[in-house]
Amino acid sequence: MAEPAQHEAAEGGALATAARWLAIGGGLALVSAMAVTVASVLRASFGRPILGDTEIVEMLAGVAVAWFMPWATVRGAHIRLDVFTARAPAAVRSTLDAIAAIIVAIIVAVLAWRLVQGGLDAHDRGRETMFLQIPLWWAYAAASLGMVLWAMTALAAAIATLRGEVS
Repeated sequence: MAEPAQHEAAEGGALATAARWLAIGGGLALVSAMAVTVASVLRASFGRPILGDTEIVEMLAGVAVAWFMPWATVRGAHIRLDVFTARAPAAVRSTLDAIAAIIVAIIVAVLAWRLVQGGLDAHDRGRETMFLQIPLWWAYAAASLGMVLWAMTALAAAIATLRGEVS
């Protein structure tokens, strides 16, 4: 994918705005997970740990990661290995970047589909966390939202690259 500075023109669209807000939500989820962890450690030091703290942290962290990825794609901030293509012509690099973005979009779309299916299954079966009995479907739904947006931003990045809007 292209460098972050090359994606700045694409950051004004609806996908980018949605990705930015989702990333902010992911940040809040991660801060919440951190607060639960700190509270649990402090309470454990007094012999009163929080039962099910790991359940909350696991769900919030998973959702946060899914919500950060679309914004990373908009910003072109994913890790890229260009050792073999660094000296290739710009057209070759752009084509490879577009192909990589399409592959990412396909893989993430499959992951989103499976998350939706898993969430529906968790809802239908009434699956809950072991200790706190929090319904699991909401975490699947929240993570799938991030994955769908990630697939869309990856596809948009591929299209922009193919059109020459991103070099």
